Amino acid sequence: MTTGHRWKDFDPYLVITTLILMAFGVIAIWSATEMAPLGPNNLGVRQAFYGLIGLTMMLVIASFDYRFLATGAWLIYLAGLAPLFALMLPGIGTTIAGSERWINFGPISMQPSEFAKLTTIIALAAFIASRGPAMAEFGNFVVSMLIVALPMAIVFLEPDLGSSLVFGAIWATMMLMTARTRTLYFGGLLLMAAPAFIAAWRFVFLDYQKERLLVSYNPALDPMGEGFNIMQARISIGSGGWFGAGLAGGTQSQLELLTVRESDFIFAHASGMFGFFGMLALLTTYLIMIWRCLSVIEVARDSFGQCLAAGITGAFLFQAMVNIGMNIGVMPVTGITLPFVSAGSSSVWTFLAAEGVLQSILMHRRRLAFQSG
Repeated sequence: MTTGHRWKDFDPYLVITTLILMAFGVIAIWSATEMAPLGPNNLGVRQAFYGLIGLTMMLVIASFDYRFLATGAWLIYLAGLAPLFALMLPGIGTTIAGSERWINFGPISMQPSEFAKLTTIIALAAFIASRGPAMAEFGNFVVSMLIVALPMAIVFLEPDLGSSLVFGAIWATMMLMTARTRTLYFGGLLLMAAPAFIAAWRFVFLDYQKERLLVSYNPALDPMGEGFNIMQARISIGSGGWFGAGLAGGTQSQLELLTVRESDFIFAHASGMFGFFGMLALLTTYLIMIWRCLSVIEVARDSFGQCLAAGITGAFLFQAMVNIGMNIGVMPVTGITLPFVSAGSSSVWTFLAAEGVLQSILMHRRRLAFQSG
């Protein structure tokens, strides 16, 4: 099949929704930084620049046959683990807010855990596809957990509870794609969920993580500490009204009572800007994007493509739900970014690279069907 014919299967709706979300994010980030003068140091301008780089990455990845990823899956997996291990070495990582999650490359700070999400998806998809019906065997089921558990544990120890939970969501979503393991999967979750959480609470979670989880659901427990920003986020969302307060944002943002409003709490800040109808449009855009991601799972012609699409969709959906949930007060504050909207290069590059993989699955499915026939 010629290159021109392959590009006919490129999903424009997936790209359009991505561009809408990115534009929304750039405007909200610029507003969150008090509409600073446009220039290379402006956070909104930098986010737009990151987006352009990411879109280029997406187009390049889409042009390649995604099945090549399966042949080098373990090298890709190790490449994702290497920076995570590097963070454990003294003098490599940069500590921000008590967590050592970033590696600085000049003016750009990279967060290895973001890229490790995609590399783990690729490795797990290759493993599941290579095992086929044998995934029903308990040993393969355990190996699938170990593939995810390694990066998940390293990220948790940074410490970064939010990103570590994304790895769990990736595993859960991808295992749903293996019909033969569903009984084992659900049975194992039901038996292990409660004991695992109790054990983690007693022996794994740090004191500040326990406090953050408790305060997330009852910010009045620490109204001037951990609960302060949660309360300000709720006020900011409610103050937006139907149509919002404009580019300056709500009162909480203007008075700088709402912190980290360019990243973790950008949904609350944007609610003050655009109001109920603006955020309804944002949520509708997300729903359309998720629908298009799910359609890739449906039309993928092989197990590897289906598992890739499932893992990417699971990571995207989980992050969006958790970020929005923590902004409105129904999920614990974990520091997870809002896909394509929150400030930061690592997150937007990872999701755009993942979108390139989805587009590749769409563009090469007819060729695979022809070869299979």
